[in-house]
Amino acid sequence: MATKYWVGGDGNWSSATNWRTTSGGLVVTTAPGSSDAAVLDGNSGTSIITIDSNITIQTLNCTGFTGTLAFGTNTITLNSTGNLFIGATTMSVSGTPLIILNNATTTATRTINASAVTEANSISFNITAGSGTAVITVTGGGAVRDLNFTGYSGSHNATSYTMYGSLTLSSGMTVTAGSTTTFAATSGTKTITTNGITFDKGMTFNGIGGTFQFQDALTLGSTRAFTITNGTVQLKSGTTNTVGSLVTSGTNQKFLQSTVAGTQATISDASGTNTVSLLTIQDINATGGATYEAFFTSGNVNAGNNSGWDFAFEIGNVIYTRRKNKRYLY
Repeated sequence: MATKYWVGGDGNWSSATNWRTTSGGLVVTTAPGSSDAAVLDGNSGTSIITIDSNITIQTLNCTGFTGTLAFGTNTITLNSTGNLFIGATTMSVSGTPLIILNNATTTATRTINASAVTEANSISFNITAGSGTAVITVTGGGAVRDLNFTGYSGSHNATSYTMYGSLTLSSGMTVTAGSTTTFAATSGTKTITTNGITFDKGMTFNGIGGTFQFQDALTLGSTRAFTITNGTVQLKSGTTNTVGSLVTSGTNQKFLQSTVAGTQATISDASGTNTVSLLTIQDINATGGATYEAFFTSGNVNAGNNSGWDFAFEIGNVIYTRRKNKRYLY
């Protein structure tokens, strides 16, 4: 395997003019092929590098790169193991950025060091192969766009990361217990498809203007929080969605709905008290043994066709609830 370095200047990926055998070096070489690693670094300058066809390489390292990777509608396939992709907070992307991971090794760990800190500069990843004890890691603190595991039957690890796009799990995979995944899109509708897999990580929704729509029933781990900070979360109508707890945070109004107006979706928590604030609730049945407090005085809105919620009402300085023998005094 050869490692090839882009040297400053705009150009097409396939052009040999910009590729060197060392970082910032003088010896010209051909564009990276399927057995090569590619490096875009500080010596690549602020170049606009245009992906002019679908390419396949071993790994891609963008540490120190301050230019733009212009995908257009083309893709990059990475077919090695280990640290497959290392991004940079200083780089930009354009077009429809998509990286495919297609190594079918049954025992390898493959790591995505996404690094992106903005929605505009995030990249989508499709994991199309891998099984057995294979592990896909998205490193903590990174941000990705879409993350699609279709065709993968290994495990996905527990680090925390941000998603600006849609999540699709594969029915043959596992999600190991661990940290929280944050969904942060600020516009449009992003989908979450679990395919019956228990997502043993917390989920936080924190995208003002974003809509996060479940395509099937959700099962979180029994201790994992389902947190709504900003945006609209739509549970699939007619399904039961199991969470470890329901939490709200932040100072903006947020929304919990069914995907079909007038038809309920169910949220289920086995025990405890879930007290929410600044939440507009519509077409949601709350059940499972826990108590659900959505008091009007905490900015909550009953938008209709809900059951199992204690919205409460206030007369003078007393809040009366539906919970037996309980009232709150100011």
